[in-house]
Amino acid sequence: MYAYISGTVAWIEDDAVIVRSNGLGLRIRVLPQLMNTLAEGREVELFLHHLVREESEVLVGFTSRDQERLFATLLEVSGVGPKVALALLGTHGAETLRRALVDGDEALLSRASGVGRRLAARIVLELRDRITRDAAQAEGESQSSRSAASADLIAALRSLGFPPREARELAALVEAAPSLRHAPLDERLRAALRERA
Repeated sequence: MYAYISGTVAWIEDDAVIVRSNGLGLRIRVLPQLMNTLAEGREVELFLHHLVREESEVLVGFTSRDQERLFATLLEVSGVGPKVALALLGTHGAETLRRALVDGDEALLSRASGVGRRLAARIVLELRDRITRDAAQAEGESQSSRSAASADLIAALRSLGFPPREARELAALVEAAPSLRHAPLDERLRAALRERA
């Protein structure tokens, strides 16, 4: 039902923030790290997870869709509720948590509040293969995207008269620069031409 909100912090409570948007104020639970950075009147954008229980409804907000998706994935494990899922994300962050799941690092998981060895083992058992598969798929998509971008740059250099080998070498130099990896083609082409000069 709720997926995203952009608004202003109206006030902050012990475990939640009230975000005012279009005349409506929503109570949203957030990670402690985010809570420490918020202040009344500050603009905030959150990706929301709407939890519906028999006795209550709760909105949980995250600064990225990745965090929200990982939170939802953690909730699928029996014995993991919102409190434990938030503790895991708050203690480790999405990247470290994902790496711990792939590596089967139960000791790291059990450092989060409310996560004992048994629960850590269950989380690894239920999520390890899925997280590993998702990571491999994301890496494959990223490599495919990078190779398509590199092919576009090579084609642009070839259209300017560069021989195939030199075009490939220039493209490799440009693609190796992290700041240019996701830049538009015209920027990467200019960078390649600067390399040639």
